[in-house]
Amino acid sequence: MKNTAVALLFIGTLAFAGLYVWQKSKTTAAERELAAVNQTLKDVQSQAAEHEQKAERLQTRLLNTQAKAVAKADEVAHLQQAITNQAETNAKAGNPLAEMFKSPEMKDLIKSQQKTVMSGMLDKSYGAYFNGLQMTPEQTATLKDLIMKKSMVDANLGMSMLGGDTDAAKRKEMADQAKTEKDGIDQQIKQFLGDDNYTQFQSYEKTIPERMSLSMYKDQQGSGPGALTADQEEQLVQAMATERQNFKFTTDFNDQSKFNGDFSAMFSEEKLNQFQTEQAQLDQQYLDRAKAILTSEQLGPFQEFLDSRRSMTTAAMKMAAKMFGSKAGGK
Repeated sequence: MKNTAVALLFIGTLAFAGLYVWQKSKTTAAERELAAVNQTLKDVQSQAAEHEQKAERLQTRLLNTQAKAVAKADEVAHLQQAITNQAETNAKAGNPLAEMFKSPEMKDLIKSQQKTVMSGMLDKSYGAYFNGLQMTPEQTATLKDLIMKKSMVDANLGMSMLGGDTDAAKRKEMADQAKTEKDGIDQQIKQFLGDDNYTQFQSYEKTIPERMSLSMYKDQQGSGPGALTADQEEQLVQAMATERQNFKFTTDFNDQSKFNGDFSAMFSEEKLNQFQTEQAQLDQQYLDRAKAILTSEQLGPFQEFLDSRRSMTTAAMKMAAKMFGSKAGGK
């Protein structure tokens, strides 16, 4: 009897042990399954958060795009109204383009467009200088604002000149005033940068015409056969700047210090033709220097760019001659 009880107890113990092992196995499996479910839940939550962030970014971009579209539409509406307001006056005027620049609405719109375009040009033209100084974003913004103000002095002077209702003496006075304003801004830049950095700034500024030209060239070429490497671009900037600064123009329309306010004499047919001839000579010097910098595949596009730029400059000079009463541009 005692042996039977012991046997039953032994069998019961084995049964309970087996049940425990089985239950433990089930619990472990359940824990693994729960862990897998939790991980899946975390992944889903993470993906959901990422999708939500993307949705927020897309919504922000959409709102910004809509805001820009509304602003541009408003700008176009103002431009259309300004043109409409000037239409009747221009039809009767001897110089419609000059009349257009007298319109306050047109002046405001042109200034706004100039600032937008100039901002992008400054980023491209002065970007290397800003990076070289390793300035903070705030310092860069301050310097850029000063350069923008200086550039807008010339832009405002140009619009005032294009109004066409000032005599030579008044235009000379306006040019002198513009020079005084720019000199004042230069002093602010010098104080901001310090003597050493300002000297570097002046040297860099002397290459801005070439940097702007090559920026246009790069935009035209994209990744085409004429595309420049960063090293080629910098070599070409320095080479072209050196050639331009050493070239002796008979009449240099790019040198504002030579301006005396007499547009009729400045844009005479003789001077325009002389400038066109000399610019062609300078472009050839650019091309000669470029042969040591560019590949044979790049030279063709670069020469086409120089020819196109010279034609555009000549056309602009002839239009200016017509606007200011000279017969240089012809009919």
